[in-house]
Amino acid sequence: MSGSVELFDFANWAVELHRKPFRRSLSIYLYPNRPIKVVANKVTSQKTVLDFLTTKREWIEKNFIKFDAMAELYPKKTIQAGEKFPFLGKDRELKVVITLGIKSFVSLSDDNIFLHIPKAQWDANTSLEHHPKALAEFRLFYKREAIKFISQKVQHWAEVMKLYPSQLKFREQKTRWGSCSSRKVINLNWRLIVFSEEIIDYVIIHELSHLRHMDHSAKFWGVVEQYVPDYARIVKTLKSSQNTTDFLSERN
Repeated sequence: MSGSVELFDFANWAVELHRKPFRRSLSIYLYPNRPIKVVANKVTSQKTVLDFLTTKREWIEKNFIKFDAMAELYPKKTIQAGEKFPFLGKDRELKVVITLGIKSFVSLSDDNIFLHIPKAQWDANTSLEHHPKALAEFRLFYKREAIKFISQKVQHWAEVMKLYPSQLKFREQKTRWGSCSSRKVINLNWRLIVFSEEIIDYVIIHELSHLRHMDHSAKFWGVVEQYVPDYARIVKTLKSSQNTTDFLSERN
């Protein structure tokens, strides 16, 4: 049984209640610009859910205030000429190039990102944001460049640290940048490519360090600190700027 979803309002906030047949406890999840998500058992009463939300009300409000502050710091980007997009920690202005080719694609220079659009697909009355290929080509470009660049970085740091993963995989997640399994498989988020090399290096070193210590013990952080002495500053920067990858979301 897959469960069901109920929609209702709580204190002027929209709530999605996901009911699962074998769920034992109540859980709550918050996301920017989305309803509050609550997960409960199929037989949990509505009153129990409301009481639970009431106990979390102050926490919910504080987090939505944080979301609003982050939205002001990192306004939503639209794929349009003149907009700036981060790549390897540097903002680059988007320019549109009308080509005689048959395929759209994206290229890069030191200061610009170029979206090449075939003349046959171009309509000056259609905004780039609604162009059928714009977001897809952006995602393809960023993912392709990320896999190439980050793979080389992993190889470099594996040699430096003498810690070698059994496999390297790339995923796309909202705010999780990497993981390491007990089988020594390292997963990295390709969206890291928007950040500076300093941040990318830290995430790679963090995951490679798990090949020696699978926990977050003092010994683990000791390994990280050998290669990133000021890792605490980088972690803070990463947490505060994670919204910069939002423009790559399929539901942009």
